Amino acid sequence: MTLAHLPEHALMRFSEYTFGYASAPDGFVFLSGITSAWVYLGVRNKRGGAAMRAKALYRTRQVYVTHILLLSLAILAGAAMAGTSFRATHPVAALASGSIFLYQPQMSDILPMYCLFFLCLPLTLEQMARGRAWVVVAISLALWVAAQYGVGDHAGNVSWIYLGAFNVLAWQAYFVAGQYVGYRKVSGNAEVAPKSWVLLVICGAVALFLFVERQLHPVSVSWLHFHRGPDHNPIRFLDAVCLAYVIWRVPRWVDKKLQKFRIFRLFNLLGQHSLQVFAWSIALTCVLCRFRWHYWYSLSAGGKVVFALLTGMSLAIPAHLHQIYRERRSSPRMLPAVESPVLAGD
Repeated sequence: MTLAHLPEHALMRFSEYTFGYASAPDGFVFLSGITSAWVYLGVRNKRGGAAMRAKALYRTRQVYVTHILLLSLAILAGAAMAGTSFRATHPVAALASGSIFLYQPQMSDILPMYCLFFLCLPLTLEQMARGRAWVVVAISLALWVAAQYGVGDHAGNVSWIYLGAFNVLAWQAYFVAGQYVGYRKVSGNAEVAPKSWVLLVICGAVALFLFVERQLHPVSVSWLHFHRGPDHNPIRFLDAVCLAYVIWRVPRWVDKKLQKFRIFRLFNLLGQHSLQVFAWSIALTCVLCRFRWHYWYSLSAGGKVVFALLTGMSLAIPAHLHQIYRERRSSPRMLPAVESPVLAGD
């Protein structure tokens, strides 16, 4: 994601639609749904529904505050560069509209979507836990179908309303699908999909075909009408499902082997502090994109690659800092070792 958000460089071909029609956001939202079900259903099972709702609301506040901070940074960057965008020319109106999710400029449209997801999370997980997962899935599917026909799209005729690149009615399908997978795991039910070699071959063949079709044909001549917009792409959703099934069939001992490598331990660390890492990534790439005309294009091709890799490696900084903060906050405060005569006598 970080590599894809930077200005043009050679590694971009490996970070944007590398495997076909599905890309990083598809997996990002789907995995978020899985982990949220694991975490919040665990809270519900141990401490009840009220505790789950309180934790979800707390997370929503965290995401919302982060959104406002990043939006403010984008507005300040636009004003500092004397740009002509709405946020640069009308910063107060942009902040007011953005605070209620009506204005979501580039790279500021993910967190509003997550705020809505987490607000609805207690309701969807509660219904799943009560055996009504089919209702949640049916509603999610209906919303996704409606989004394919333009419901929830940006109208484009009001300057202070811009809903970003992600239609929340379409992308909630990934999150709900992830929640369902996580719910089935927590509840101890049977696997979500059968472990069938026939199904594996079919999904592998579809994923391979879409990979080849995507790589061989430019966007403009793709007979499947591929476009980079994340909505209105049923083929993209199909590709994501097939890729997810293929990855799911990878034996779990492979995970244990990979966890021995430092790079995969780094990935785990980043995942454990996803909000902080995401905020750092957006803030950093936002600043770099604002100055690309002045400095980025003066770099050589190799220099751009090195800079992109260093930017990616810098994601470890917020992860480590937040890890230290967590440890210090959870550890009991050590009182000074002063002897008390009364206690010493006891």
